[in-house]
This record gives sequence, structure tokens and C-alpha cells, in this order.
Amino acid sequence: MSARNGTTTSLVGGVASGWNALTGIGPVRVTNAEGPYIYDQRGRKLIDFIMGWGSCFLGHDAPAIRSALEEALRGGFLYQYETDLHERLAEEFCAVVPCAERLRLVNSGLEATMYAVRVARAVTGRRLVVKFEGHFHGLGDQLLWNVDTSSRPAELGGDGLLERLPGAPGLPEETGELLLPLPWNAPELVEQVFAARGEDIAAVILEPVCLNIGCVAAEPGFLEHLRALTSRHGTLLIFDEVLTGFRVALGGAQERFGVLPDLACYGKAFGCGMPIAGIAGRAEHMDAVAPVGDVQISGTNNGRYLSVVGALAALREVSRPGFHDQINKLNDHLADGIRRVLTARDVPAYVEGYGGRVGVHIGSRERPRDMAEVCRLYDKEYATRLFTLLSEKYDLYGFLLPLAFCPEPVTVSAVHTTELVDEALNRLDDALGELPYNGQDRGERGL
Repeated sequence: MSARNGTTTSLVGGVASGWNALTGIGPVRVTNAEGPYIYDQRGRKLIDFIMGWGSCFLGHDAPAIRSALEEALRGGFLYQYETDLHERLAEEFCAVVPCAERLRLVNSGLEATMYAVRVARAVTGRRLVVKFEGHFHGLGDQLLWNVDTSSRPAELGGDGLLERLPGAPGLPEETGELLLPLPWNAPELVEQVFAARGEDIAAVILEPVCLNIGCVAAEPGFLEHLRALTSRHGTLLIFDEVLTGFRVALGGAQERFGVLPDLACYGKAFGCGMPIAGIAGRAEHMDAVAPVGDVQISGTNNGRYLSVVGALAALREVSRPGFHDQINKLNDHLADGIRRVLTARDVPAYVEGYGGRVGVHIGSRERPRDMAEVCRLYDKEYATRLFTLLSEKYDLYGFLLPLAFCPEPVTVSAVHTTELVDEALNRLDDALGELPYNGQDRGERGL
């Protein structure tokens, strides 16, 4: 057994998911959750700014999902077989996601990205995959490379590729050899790699907004450049929309930025808390999947009835007219408010947000363009002290959470309000009064 915070548990680290042992405070035991709030064993009512790592887009215990699940429970609900609702979910999904002509249901974002790469390799007959530094596509062996340079930066080689760095112990070097890691927002390096190895590149996979390094969007024209380049070389473009899907727009980042991928991976807000994910794309590619084609994407828990029922209810909620206008206004209110409070307290920070997920790069007054700049500019030491104070004294859960080398975005849901955001900003201001920023402004080039 292991011990943490004075308790002994048979649950590894005291958590079901390692990420839930938050930096500086460890795990929090929740007794109830409702709307934008969670309640812990200490009797505290916390404003939640993690929201199931972005999955609880409609809030905790969303009435529309609860109602749908209660109705489903009246019949047999544990079966894995298809129903009319499975087809309805696929039809309504494909009606709003621009690239989607077919959908296959899976259980997690990890599965979605893993299978999307398999489809790309099958339809192109090629082996190699381009991925970008800092872009996280799940904890699978084949894509868990160049996701964390907090220990040391990856060196850039003369061939335009970054040194391959494993994202965790236990990854065989052989899996990394099938990846071509590149810096984000570096079109000239992408061109160089395609010129040398384009005939063997099956796919380019990316987060259209890199939320996993604190929300760093593509430079203007970069997504369009990737679309044109992959089309020219017969390579599939895969958008990992696990974090952006249904958040930045109803049709995801591909709708917001007007760039259509060949395949897209969805999770998180797809089920709004239900365990479901999906791979979608053009029929000519998705029809390679069995039973139409030969590519195997199956699993005992794929498309479980309760998950399908919940996801369909969630999709209908996020499709309501004006829903995303509300989210975008809340996103801007949160981002503007954080900028205002930090500026007034003389805390350097770059703030950027999409779809209610706002990255706050404490320590920098400039916009980071890629993972290396995020690592160089982010003041994790101060951010950790501030986060701990906000968590322990001001009852904010996950607000300004620091990760290994970057900020986790502050996340709001459809049930957060501007008044609730203002309350959080007031608490942030009070905390900054207790903890003045004395660090060096590392946002100046060359420091």
C-alpha cells in the first residue's frame, strides 16, 4: 500500500487517474458535484475550473443527460448492441462536423487517435507519421513522444526533425522511429521533411489549437499550409479535436478555422462526461474500416447504450441556437478578466483562450509560438505557489493549475456564469495581494 497526505490506500497514489493528483495539493476527495461546483470531504464548496478535464461541458449532473439516462434505465441498459439511437447519433454528429461522412464510436481519445493513425496507414500504404512537439494524443506508445521537455529541450537536427524524446518510461525506441517530430508553427521545416520523406508519410496529426501546452493556436496560414501540403503528397491530415471538438464551435476547430481534415478524433465534450469518443472522416477513408473494409476498430465497450444515449442528449444541447455565442462570451469575459487582474497586480502573463478553455502563461508578456517557448517563458515556481493558495484558501478547484512545464487551461462550462467568473477573479485578486510577483519577467527575448 502507498501513503499520501497521511492516508494509506490500495488505490495507486490515491487516484483513479494520475492526473487527478494535482500539482501542490494532491488528490481531492469529492462527495458531490452539481453544475459548476464540487463538494469535498472537508465540507468545502469549490468552484470547478477543471470540469472533468474539459469533458463536463454542460456542467456536473447536467439535467438533459440525467433525464436521458433515467429514461434509458427503464429498459435493458448494459447491452453493447446497436439501436436506432446509435444511427441517430451518427447522423446528427455527421450533420454538424464538416469533415464527417462516417463515424465509428470508441471509448477514449487515446483510442480515437490510435485508430485514426491505423486507418491512415491502411489507406495510404505508408508507415510514417508527422506529429508536433507538445501535442498530446493520448498515452499510447506510438504517439507519446516529444510531449514534455521540462527536463531538457529536444535538439533540432539538420534534417529538420527534432530529437525523439519519449514521453514516459517504458516506450520502446522502435515505436518512436515511425514518428517524425517537428516544432509547432514551423512551416519551413514541414516542407523540408516532406521534400525528403513525403512518399512514406501516411499522416500528419495535430491539435488545431494546442491546448495541451496551455492553449497555443496555429499561426495564421499554418493550418491551410498543412492542408495543401498533405493533399499534394497524398498524406492524410488528422485533426485531434478531443479538446477543441464541440467547444470552439459546434463543428469544432475545423469549422472555426475553415480547414477540413481527412479524419478527426473526438472525445471530451462529445459525451459531456459520458465515456465515449469517435473517429470521423470522409467516406472514402472511413469505409476502410470493418465490416465495410478490413481495418479492425472494435471493442466490447464501443458504443455502450448508456454512453450513446448520454452523448446524443449532450449533442442536442450543444446544438441549441446561441449556445456557442454564450460560450464565446464567457471565454472572452474570463480571459479579459484574468488579464486585467494580473496586469493590475503587475504579474506578467500571456492569456489566450478558445471555447471556454483559457491558457495563462505566467511569466511572459509575449505570445509563445511553440513548446520550447512555453517551457522557456512559463514561471512554474510562482504559478505553483499561487495555485496552491487559490486551492487551499480560496476554494477554487484547478484555477491556474500548473503542469510539468506549462499551464493547464482554466476551463469553464455552459453552467458557469459571468457572475461566477467575477467571483473567481475577486478571489484571484485577493490571493495576489497575499502573494506578490517577484520573479523575473522572462517574456523578454534572450533572457
